[in-house]
Amino acid sequence: MATITKERSTKKLSEQIYELMRKDIVECNLEPGELLEETVITDRYQIGRTPFREACHWLEAEGLLEIVPHRGCFVASFSNKDVNDLFELRLIVEPQMAELASVRNQAGQLLRLEKNISEAQRLTKAKKPNTNPNINWNSMEFHVEVAKLTQNQELQGVIEGIHTKLMRIVMFTARRSPENYPFNSIHPEIYEAIRTGKSADARKAMIRDIEGARKWISDFGR
Repeated sequence: MATITKERSTKKLSEQIYELMRKDIVECNLEPGELLEETVITDRYQIGRTPFREACHWLEAEGLLEIVPHRGCFVASFSNKDVNDLFELRLIVEPQMAELASVRNQAGQLLRLEKNISEAQRLTKAKKPNTNPNINWNSMEFHVEVAKLTQNQELQGVIEGIHTKLMRIVMFTARRSPENYPFNSIHPEIYEAIRTGKSADARKAMIRDIEGARKWISDFGR
């Protein structure tokens, strides 16, 4: 169970609880549509009502919570249309991102992608890796690092937002899937195309990565 750290922190209590609740929502420890009863949540995180309520307003602004007057706070749900819209956006944005990364990356930047891929290989050796949140955070980090290679800060923010929403969908699907999806299996191919400056190959590999995840979610996420 996540609780607020007792160690001295420069962050306000409401900021700490926001980060803990956000993590639990993204990892589907708090599932879509779940009612967050104030007494239960304040006990879960060992906090008072004020920081909880402040955190809820921040999470609502981020689209992760829905505050319904006289009913309470609910973890935001997602529909099939939401999933389709998200993957449509990914197919518009991320292949172009991979192309840009292959021509704009600077010396030394690729090291973070290399470390990410090594960590993914370690994580995928574990039993039932799909349900391990770390493999999904690793996947999100890969795509954010590719965005950084484009040298476009606005794009970085867009990719972070897309993959925060995607991780909720992936975790929701993984817990219902009868088989493991080969997460991050195309990432080394994307990396190699970016490293060698093959923009067309980077684009094609990114499309395959997106379409593979989309099919898996379509098959098992409903």
